[in-house]
Amino acid sequence: MGVVFADYDGDGFLDVFVANDNSPNLLFHNLGGKRFEEVGFQAGVAYNDEGTALAGMGADFRDLNNDGLPDLWHTAIENETFPLFINQGKGQFRNASQESRLANLTRPMSGWSNGIVDLDNDGWKDLVVARSNVLDNIEKISSHFRYAEPNSVFRNRGNGQFDDVSATAGADFTRPAPHRGLAYGDLDNDGRMDLVVTALGAPVSVFRNVTETRNHWVLIKLVGTKSNRMGIGAQIRITTDDGRMLYNEATTSTGYAASSDPRVHFGLGSSHVIKEIEIKWPSGIRQLLHDVTGDRILEVTEPRNGSQQ
Repeated sequence: MGVVFADYDGDGFLDVFVANDNSPNLLFHNLGGKRFEEVGFQAGVAYNDEGTALAGMGADFRDLNNDGLPDLWHTAIENETFPLFINQGKGQFRNASQESRLANLTRPMSGWSNGIVDLDNDGWKDLVVARSNVLDNIEKISSHFRYAEPNSVFRNRGNGQFDDVSATAGADFTRPAPHRGLAYGDLDNDGRMDLVVTALGAPVSVFRNVTETRNHWVLIKLVGTKSNRMGIGAQIRITTDDGRMLYNEATTSTGYAASSDPRVHFGLGSSHVIKEIEIKWPSGIRQLLHDVTGDRILEVTEPRNGSQQ
């Protein structure tokens, strides 16, 4: 249902996670760009903590806690929760659904497409999900669930926990519907990430992010030369002028039935100046940029002659 890509072990090769509806999730470890080995069970992402396969739907594969390791979050159906797998390094993940508060928050929900994206530019990526029950006749067999569900936003506290802030996202965003696809990107280039959501039998909804914040941002557009044209798979680390390190990867594969903005977004919090940007291109080239001002779209071209500082 959901297929997402990231280099989870830092070996320079993109790996593949599959949210596998009603079957164990799959994690394909890229072995040097030559073949793949399925390691979902060994890595700890195939099942929930009870050893049960969930109805995996959408997925996203990004670093949530700014430790340089891509984490996994996928959706499921009611009574299952949307599990959060935190990357521990050395090829291992830990299910942090309970401690993050997501287990209790998402248990009554059914989710389809989703995203890991910083919606308020505070430097911590938030979670967003397009919701709807799977069964269009669920109300005939259950008094607790509805076919049309509201969308949800979970704000990252920065301490490993999340708050459901959906009620503040606006009446349009939380209007119940049979939602399915969700993509994110900065549609109006104002530094705030917007959302596009589809629903069965209804027009596409475009949600403009109008969050009032003084936080800063940067949106990096990669131009590959030796690597692919959009720099897909590039790993980026930002060091702000107050010493914070922030991480993200270039990808378009997000959620379910969606493709998101290929530009790499960073919320910078109160920092207006970026001390350093490090880009590890898929070709293996390492590029460093220094003393970059924020609040702008920065186009970066991959150097043709190896590493550049």
